[in-house]
Amino acid sequence: MADPKNNPPPRVVVASQRLPRRRFKTNLRILIYRPGTFLRFYRWPLVVLAIGAVLDAVTTYRNVSAYGPAAEIHPAARLLWEILGVSPVSVALAKVVQCAFACLIAGIWRRWCGPLLVLAGVLYALAAVSNHFLLL
Repeated sequence: MADPKNNPPPRVVVASQRLPRRRFKTNLRILIYRPGTFLRFYRWPLVVLAIGAVLDAVTTYRNVSAYGPAAEIHPAARLLWEILGVSPVSVALAKVVQCAFACLIAGIWRRWCGPLLVLAGVLYALAAVSNHFLLL
């Protein structure tokens, strides 16, 4: 039945006329359910991340043990050291949590996962240089 003002009836969208749904490509399933596959596929970016994280952890422990938790800029690490105290175990725990979060964030974007892991490793190495020369 047409509208008295000669307006056409409302358009009905059929399921076949909808836009195709694009799947967001992510590595989170691989990271969570098959971490060995993630490790094999991204071994070199993870090596860069691990080297940068170890360098940052060593210099961070040296600075935090000398100047206290207030020397750390990262608020989550500072809070962890205020609660647990400054020890090599607490510094390693804070760095493991930071690296796990970096892997989780990088795993969201499949195409950029490797470069993001390398970038995080380079930034950790730059943070180690900053800690060594007391730049911040």
